[in-house]
Amino acid sequence: MRNTFTFFSLLILISGNVSPCYANTEEDTLFRKSLSFGVELSYPARMFFEPEIKQYEASLDFEFIENVFAVLEAGALQADVMRDDFNYYSDGAYLRIGADFNVLGSGALKDNDKVFVGIRYGYCKQQHSADNIFVTDNYWGSTTASVEASDFNAHWGEFVAGVRTELFANLSIGWSVRFRLLFSGVGESLVEPYRIGGFGRGESTTGFDFNYSIFYRIPF
Repeated sequence: MRNTFTFFSLLILISGNVSPCYANTEEDTLFRKSLSFGVELSYPARMFFEPEIKQYEASLDFEFIENVFAVLEAGALQADVMRDDFNYYSDGAYLRIGADFNVLGSGALKDNDKVFVGIRYGYCKQQHSADNIFVTDNYWGSTTASVEASDFNAHWGEFVAGVRTELFANLSIGWSVRFRLLFSGVGESLVEPYRIGGFGRGESTTGFDFNYSIFYRIPF
């Protein structure tokens, strides 16, 4: 509960600070609602360095108020981790919803550029299992064990900051950094999740991440 209270307290503070950035009535006539589709590029690139983790993510953001974007991000994660003393398998999907606030203001509309801060609520559901778990006991000796597949889900909040710049007409690239705070994780297994889809490593209640994406903007 303390983590949840801290997250929403900071959310109120951020919302109060960024709201003046889009309260520009002089250029309201220039505003057009738009929808952008994005594909995350850094996760596939990480597979070259960590092939045991496969993760894919896409996003939609809708500018329904000038410089305010509703955001939906969805992805999937698959883990096949082979170690000398255990094998771990996981497969699942995740979803994040939230909002971004463009702090550049209305002057950036000509180039569709953004410098933004945002918040997210994240949820994942995945199944995981383990086998060939090597256990050493001084009395019983060494043995191997396994844990059958079971479901796991988690809830967390995120603070986001990033930049997006237009390369060609309606085509942009951007990056973001994220701080994540785990609210809860519930499972039916004694095995701790190796990786929580959309969040990060399972042994921590906080995490940082970096994302690099490409976007296509559809003006209405």
